[in-house]
Amino acid sequence: MGKTPPTRSIHTAEFAGEFEAHTLSLLKQRFVVFCTVGAIIGLLIMGLALAINLFGTFSDADAAGVFSRLWGALDKTLKILATCCVSTGIFIASLLWVQRGKVREQSLFRLSIVTVVAVGGFYLLAQAVGWVPVGWLVAASTLMVASIMLPWDARATSFAAASLLIVYTFLLILRGTGFWGTCGYASFTAIIFVPAVVIAWLKHSRYTERFRMAVLQQRYGEVRRELTDARRIHEALFPARIDVGPLRLGYQYEPMRQIGGDYLYAHVGPGVGGGQRLSVVLMDVTGHGIPAALTVNRLHGELERVFAEDPTIEPGRVLSLLNRYVHLTLASHSVFVTALCLRIDSGTGALEFASGGHPPAFLVGVDGTVRELNSTAMVLGATEAVEFDAGQISAPFGPGDTLIAYTDGAIEARDKSGKMLGVQGILRLVASLCSSQRDPERGWSKDLLSAVERHRHGPPADDTLVVEISRDIHSELPARPSVRFGSLVEGRGISA
Repeated sequence: MGKTPPTRSIHTAEFAGEFEAHTLSLLKQRFVVFCTVGAIIGLLIMGLALAINLFGTFSDADAAGVFSRLWGALDKTLKILATCCVSTGIFIASLLWVQRGKVREQSLFRLSIVTVVAVGGFYLLAQAVGWVPVGWLVAASTLMVASIMLPWDARATSFAAASLLIVYTFLLILRGTGFWGTCGYASFTAIIFVPAVVIAWLKHSRYTERFRMAVLQQRYGEVRRELTDARRIHEALFPARIDVGPLRLGYQYEPMRQIGGDYLYAHVGPGVGGGQRLSVVLMDVTGHGIPAALTVNRLHGELERVFAEDPTIEPGRVLSLLNRYVHLTLASHSVFVTALCLRIDSGTGALEFASGGHPPAFLVGVDGTVRELNSTAMVLGATEAVEFDAGQISAPFGPGDTLIAYTDGAIEARDKSGKMLGVQGILRLVASLCSSQRDPERGWSKDLLSAVERHRHGPPADDTLVVEISRDIHSELPARPSVRFGSLVEGRGISA
């Protein structure tokens, strides 16, 4: 059989898609501002250059040389104005191109790089032909402003810097600059471009981290809301308390996380002689949290099917069917289940149960007897159906008797020293509650869970579910002179 291919996680792709969309949206906003600022600065430089040159021409009182100086200043001013006009035109053209929607968002990065390289390259060209004195400074400044304003990463900034450096080197070669002179000028320009690359790298790293944290916080909020909905659905699978009738059912559930892998199923039907029949299945699934809860949902559906087909099915048969289901569908994923299946008929006063690897339950008699209901079979899913023996056992369940069951979260509760409560600890708690004056309104499950919480130090390490099933009694309870312990499976009794 071929190995099942793993399902590819989409979280990385989702993050990359959201990050790209957010970056492109931010780039569009910043690029509009960048082009607007570039165009304004270009116009300001033109006006400043014109004012400076004219002021320098007419500041000299010698009128004889005014016209000659005016011609020279006019020539110089026209060259500066032409250079500024071209760079300003590039900014305005890019701005209009974006504002008109002529460029797709995926092409914004290319357009922004082309704009910066075109402006900087033209200033380098103007310097080469003698129109401006420091074109390399304007090119470096344009690159620096772009790395600060635009959401570029180090790669995009390096590409723009490399393009400008290639243009500058090519112009140096055309001017006839020697080899060492070209290397010197190019190296100096490359050093000037380095801060822009570093700034882009630092800024983009911080931007990426902030975006990642924002996405994680958003996802965390979504997960919490989804878990709240999932818990509501998960808890809807649990049965309602039964507070009236000959048989009573109550429970307390404390999942380790918002949802867990402990589950209680109950089915009520008519018993013998007009009595009440209560079938209960208490399960504990391997693991915690969402995976365990998903498994519980599957097991709930299987139990619904089983009891729909045969409402009077025996506990041993239920345990066998559950074992077959877990072995065929879940064991291959290393998911196993412990389960306690029982059926009580108030008409006959009989308790039938089968336990697959589940912690011992306790049957508290009206006379003070406490007996263990130990496991009768292996954990569910460990063996095939033909090898599984449920080992169903019957016992009397008279008026006033109470059955207490729980999951391993109760016995695994640890105190400050790290010692687990254990089965004997649960037994001592049951005996203590049995001998004390208890509030009948609280119920066994609430008192027992409170005692487990008092013993436990720190947060719970596993899901904890405590269940109580009692048979109603209409007469005075007899005095309890002592508490006695015994085991239904092993057949021993110990007087205390």
